[in-house]
Formats: sequence, C-alpha cells, structure tokens
Amino acid sequence: MTRFAELEALLARSNQRFICRDLGWPQPGPDRFVARITHEVTPALGAEELDELRRQVPGVPQLAELYARHGSIRLYCDTTFHEPWGSYSSAFYIAHPDEWADLAVGFGDWLADLDEKERAELLPSWIDACLVIGEIPSSGNYFLVPLEGPDTGGVFEFEHDGFEFIRQADSIAGFIARISTVSDALLHDIACHTRYFDSKSDMQWLVERYDFD
Repeated sequence: MTRFAELEALLARSNQRFICRDLGWPQPGPDRFVARITHEVTPALGAEELDELRRQVPGVPQLAELYARHGSIRLYCDTTFHEPWGSYSSAFYIAHPDEWADLAVGFGDWLADLDEKERAELLPSWIDACLVIGEIPSSGNYFLVPLEGPDTGGVFEFEHDGFEFIRQADSIAGFIARISTVSDALLHDIACHTRYFDSKSDMQWLVERYDFD
C-alpha cells in the first residue's frame, strides 16, 4: 500500500454518511439522524513552497510528501450549515503551512498562564520545538509535531481538558492513516468533540455509525 493510500481511499468514496443518535440527557432518545458528510482538500503546494518546507523542516520529510498531495485537509464535514455556530461541523483539520503560525498562537494561549514550575511539570521536553499543524475544530485541541528528540516526526494531540499530550502516531503517514480509517475507536473520538446538525432543529447529533455506497 502506498503512503497516504487510506486518505485517498476515503476521499474517493461516494455518498458518505454518519448515522447519528441524539445527544439526549440524561439518556439518549430513540431517534436517529443521517448526516451527509464530505471531505475538503485544497490544491497541493507548488514546487517552491515544497522546497521551502523541506528546508524549514528537514527532519520530517513526510510533511512535504503530504503537502505535495494536498494543501490542507478537512475531514468528516457536515453538509448542513448550523446557523448559531455560523459554520459547518468537521472532525479533523490539517492546515496549510501558511496557517501554522495562527494555530500556534491559539495553542499558545492555553500555555500562557503557566508558571515555570507548571511548565516543567506539565509540558513535554519538545514543547519549544514543535509545529502546530492542525486542530479538532471548535474544540481547543491541537495536533503537534515535535522537531527535536526521540519523538521527532510523531503526532501528538493536545487535549486541553486534562491538559494532556496524547500520542496519536509515530509518523505523519501513520497519523493520516489513523484519521482516514473509520473504526469504532475513531467514531468514539469524533463523538467526543464533534456535533452534527439537521436543518430543522438545534438538536446536537452524535456519531454512532459510518456508511457509504
């Protein structure tokens, strides 16, 4: 299997959809909703941009390989606009390199109030040498790639609720394969952070099952 084959297979499927249950409280109700989903990618980086990326991040060559295919990647996008939020829901976003600096600012806001002792206790050794390449939209969680030490080239999720740095994969390719391969574990992760909406109510729908033609 070629690198990033899982992503390309996901992008090629027709009529993808999530079967969702209502959020409910304290118990979910019996209703189900079919959320039609899509995936959004932008054009690959040009040759000069890729050369610059290789110069900037020589220790993680898989980044250039990924961006030679797509400039940004947004997965499991709702096709129903949710007016109060002013947006469409999506589960994962891998940003164009031009957006990395803005993501780093957003991530840095979570660290800004830590004192020296807290930084030593809570933050990994590579925190000052990492890229913030993406996020879980509307969650406050970010995807980080260390650039120094034994974790170089791996992908970690910063989970702000609990202030954890959770290893997602040992490589960029492994991470993209993980979020492109729909499993029970991935559906659980999506349900933890992403809500889908119908066009008739403010009901928040939770992912339960995935299907496609």
